[in-house]
Amino acid sequence: MYESLKKWINLPAQIKPFIRRNGTGTKLYGDAVDIKCYAEGKVTTVTDNKGAEVVSNKQLYINGSVPIAELDCIIFENSEHSIKSINTFYRNGKPDIKVVYL
Repeated sequence: MYESLKKWINLPAQIKPFIRRNGTGTKLYGDAVDIKCYAEGKVTTVTDNKGAEVVSNKQLYINGSVPIAELDCIIFENSEHSIKSINTFYRNGKPDIKVVYL
C-alpha cells in the first residue's frame, strides 16, 4: 500500500524547523524547507507526544528521509499547522514514509 503512495507524494509543502523557545515561551523557527507530500483529509484520533488523545483532520504523507519533529511547523496550502503526531513506516530497517498528523 505505502509503496504506491510514494508515486503520489507530489504536493508542495514546507517545514519550519523548531529552534527554541524565547523568554516568553513562544516557539522560534528556522527558515522554511520545501518538501513534497500527499495529503489526506479524514478525521482520526491520534496520541500526541504527551500521551493525550487528540483529533487530527488532515494527514500528510512525506518521504521517510525528510527530517521532521513534532515541534516543527508545517505550511500547507498557505496555512501554518502545528503537528499533533508523527508515525513512521519502515522498510528494510529504514524510514520509508512518515505520516504527519495535523
